[in-house]
Amino acid sequence: MGGQIFGNAARISQLRKIIAEDKFPHAVIFSGAAGIGKRKIAESCAAAILCENPNSGEACGVCESCKLMAAGSHPDFLVVEPEESKTAPSIKIAQIRALQTETAVKPMRSERRVVIIDGAELMNNAAANCLLKTLEEPTGQSLFILVTANRAGLLMTVRSRCVTVNFEKIPASEIATALELRGVEKSRAETISLIADGSLGRALRLENSGGYELRESAIDLIEKLCAKKISVEDIFSRGAEVDKWTRENFSEFVSYVQKILRDVYLSDAAEPFNADLKARLAKIKIPAETLCELFDAGTETQRRLRSNAALRLLAESYFLRLRLALG
Repeated sequence: MGGQIFGNAARISQLRKIIAEDKFPHAVIFSGAAGIGKRKIAESCAAAILCENPNSGEACGVCESCKLMAAGSHPDFLVVEPEESKTAPSIKIAQIRALQTETAVKPMRSERRVVIIDGAELMNNAAANCLLKTLEEPTGQSLFILVTANRAGLLMTVRSRCVTVNFEKIPASEIATALELRGVEKSRAETISLIADGSLGRALRLENSGGYELRESAIDLIEKLCAKKISVEDIFSRGAEVDKWTRENFSEFVSYVQKILRDVYLSDAAEPFNADLKARLAKIKIPAETLCELFDAGTETQRRLRSNAALRLLAESYFLRLRLALG
């Protein structure tokens, strides 16, 4: 465990020791911000637990069990993930019941079975209560790892039956190193690492999915709005452009706007998220009352993005609210 996993070295060392001593809990919550590697660490734990010849809490990588894990076909390794729906992704009771059916029988080739529930906070109440019955009556044959970016979103009764391992955000220097190892030019990697907010996953999206350019578009919008250089016609043009994006891209764009506004609001009190933009941020002057209006517009837009609202209309409405708030 630990190869190509960045950050949280102390937590990883602790988990390795627990696995080596055969003391891994029957149910554990891996909690921490999105994109910091919790799922990958959970998979590494599963590989080590199922390995036929583990070494100091790490999988050997060469036994038949490790080969099956690498191929994604180990019969005693199960993953439950949220299913897409017309509203929002969720883990449904049918998925947990199917899981219970599988965990009711003995493992096929290992002494134990490992189950990862990724996005565990997205279990609906019926699914969470159904899982609770399994957690309350552990057989010892199945170990559960609940991966979540929002531990508070889990039922308290589920949380109380699990051991929680909290993971920290990844230092910018380690994110930059990870990006450079993937072929990203050094100065670009350093800039992206500063705005990734401790998330390697976010950094990779910034590099691979145009997020770097989305952030530039976000600050450009704010600068032009403050300078009264955005007309109603411009807003409709931008709405047409956003209509070509995915909902995830627009959500990311709004997040960048929110963080830039946060930097403006806390300019004298906290280190900015966008440290590389300090000079540009210093020129943006927005009254506190107006900033609150802008934050509200972003929060409402993010909420509506989770519904079936038309993307173009939603974008145009958001841009108009920003323009009106800034006079």
